[in-house]
Amino acid sequence: VLALTKQHGIAGGKIAFIATKTGHKEVYLCDTDGGNLRQLTSDANISVGPALSPNGRRLAYTSYKSGYADIYVIDLASGQRQRVVKFPGTNTGAAFSPDGGRLAMTCSKDGNPELYVTDANGGNARRLTHTPDVESSPSWSPDGSEIIYDAGVPPQLYRISAGGGSGRRVGTGFGYAAEPDWSPDGKRVAFNVREGGGFAIAVLDLDSGTARTVCGADAQDPVWGADSRHLVYSSGDAINLLDVPTGKKTRVVSGLGKVSEPTWSR
Repeated sequence: VLALTKQHGIAGGKIAFIATKTGHKEVYLCDTDGGNLRQLTSDANISVGPALSPNGRRLAYTSYKSGYADIYVIDLASGQRQRVVKFPGTNTGAAFSPDGGRLAMTCSKDGNPELYVTDANGGNARRLTHTPDVESSPSWSPDGSEIIYDAGVPPQLYRISAGGGSGRRVGTGFGYAAEPDWSPDGKRVAFNVREGGGFAIAVLDLDSGTARTVCGADAQDPVWGADSRHLVYSSGDAINLLDVPTGKKTRVVSGLGKVSEPTWSR
């Protein structure tokens, strides 16, 4: 696909997500087509916020197995796991930078949940935001220079330099905008909106500033594939694949209880 179209394809990607089949929230991993499904964690506790590294070799997630919300990183080849962020309070929402060398996350170690950036091993923590709001769901720009996130009640989207500074509001035209994901080509952001008492997915074109709903029916947690054309998202008991231009939907995984928070390697 790359040779023919000059764009990366999605077939070689890995998808991780949270499922409740065991009675606990655990992390699962599969291929883009749902094949090679396996359970990654058996913490018998609460696991949330999975995030694959862009090359698909590592996965960060938050587990309460220690009694606290700490961030762990799993090496998928060896299965080795390391607790990399264990500040007092809540540590969650980790997202790998495009080069895999940094993590953005939400930490409440200073009292209020704020955005932080650390090295991939959890070192050199830097606080990015300083507001009374709760900042969450960080997503990196393709060049690693900026982070888009949600904050406020109801939540809205903001973008900030990965080096810190002030967050700038991103207009979407929606009264509720959360869980943003920046497309690999840098042109669009997918995010959750409220629609008809439930959730839907909208896409914002950053150049024009226009946004439109692309998927409803209780669709949540959108994440772009490597081609910046397809999204995966959760809907009740299924992880689905959406071709954004055509609106075609394909079920990837089901039968594992309630599923949520998919992440897709690029």
